[in-house]
Amino acid sequence: MVSRQTGILLAALVALGGVSVVGGAVVDAPPTLTVENDDNTTYRVTAYTADSMDDALLRNFRVTTPDGDDRLVTYSQLVWPEDYRNVTATDPVPTQRITVEPNAVTNATIRLWEPGDVTIYIVEDLDDDERHVWSILETCQDRQQEHRIRLQNGYDGGGSRCASS
Repeated sequence: MVSRQTGILLAALVALGGVSVVGGAVVDAPPTLTVENDDNTTYRVTAYTADSMDDALLRNFRVTTPDGDDRLVTYSQLVWPEDYRNVTATDPVPTQRITVEPNAVTNATIRLWEPGDVTIYIVEDLDDDERHVWSILETCQDRQQEHRIRLQNGYDGGGSRCASS
């Protein structure tokens, strides 16, 4: 028969083990994204992740130029919109696409993110032949991130909250 003190000790250990598991889930929780579309067009936000800032800036994307030519560019060349269309990563990397209808708010969890990753967002106007509108790089590598993008006549702002680790 187990003594009362041993039973209490075992119950406390089980409870602490449960808190540890829940705490671990919070620490490793992927970012949440809220996209607010105050425009009359449909947008697609594509999320990619990279292991580091350097990997993100040097990631290659295939684009279509205004003249209709296919071209390779790095993310650093996508920071400012150049009327590119059909922006797609060239390497086989995990991708998550979110479509945001006109005058709507869409929420998503960036499931492909892992602790330490940098998040890349590419915004395209689907009603304008997938025209590249903006690129956003979220460098927070900590837990419980909240990313926000506001779209009105293209990219109108956004931000993020980065929790401490």
